[in-house]
Amino acid sequence: MSMTAWRTGGLKGDALETLIEETHIQYKKQGLGIVEKIPTSVKVTKIDGKGCVCEGYFEKKSTVDFVGLIQGVGVAFDAKETMNPSLPLQNIHDHQIQFMIHYEKQKGLAFIICHYKKVDRYFLIPIHIVLEHIRNGKKSISYKVLPENFELDYRYNGVLNYIPVLNNYRKWKREIKT
Repeated sequence: MSMTAWRTGGLKGDALETLIEETHIQYKKQGLGIVEKIPTSVKVTKIDGKGCVCEGYFEKKSTVDFVGLIQGVGVAFDAKETMNPSLPLQNIHDHQIQFMIHYEKQKGLAFIICHYKKVDRYFLIPIHIVLEHIRNGKKSISYKVLPENFELDYRYNGVLNYIPVLNNYRKWKREIKT
């Protein structure tokens, strides 16, 4: 990460995304699933004499950070980090919300994995909870209002094990439909 990006607050989700990518390497090795990071499409406009990209722009809005299959279930999710005890909803872009809504309509699971850095806790936040907060005029989602069984197990061996919580999410979805 460049020092400029670090100082300006760019690449805010890099640490969490790296942790999630390491988790996906382990999941793949164990035969539990395959989830890929979706790259942001960048149009290169200038390359210096050494072949390094020095100018470019984002071609289009991205969807979410990760898409794949975990134990036969389609997943699409974004990684978010916040220094606050609440995740500002403005950090979840409209095009991401729309993508997740459509993904869920196709029987996939769409969610946010959020690291609440102030309390160093990780949660899986289903798109349904995001939409509920938006409908109720909330500006953020506090970790305190999330179901306890949606907290992720962070093992200090480089794995953020979210499969058990994914199973809790599937069960919760079945319960809210009945």
